[in-house]
Amino acid sequence: MAWLAELEDQSALIADPDGRAMVLSDQAMAAYRRGDVDADQLCDMLDFAEAARLWALADHEDVA
Repeated sequence: MAWLAELEDQSALIADPDGRAMVLSDQAMAAYRRGDVDADQLCDMLDFAEAARLWALADHEDVA
C-alpha cells in the first residue's frame, strides 16, 4: 500500500512533519472514499499519521 510507504519515509517526515502528516491524512481519506478501508481502519491511519508527525517533531527537536 502506498500509504505505508509514505508513513515509513522517515526522512520526509523529519524534513516536513506537518506537510507529510497532511499528505498521509489526505491519502487515508482518499482510501476511505474509494472503499479501500473501512471507518475503523481510517481512524487507525489518521492516528498513525498524527503519531508520525509528533515523532518527527520530537526527533527534530532532539537534533536542534
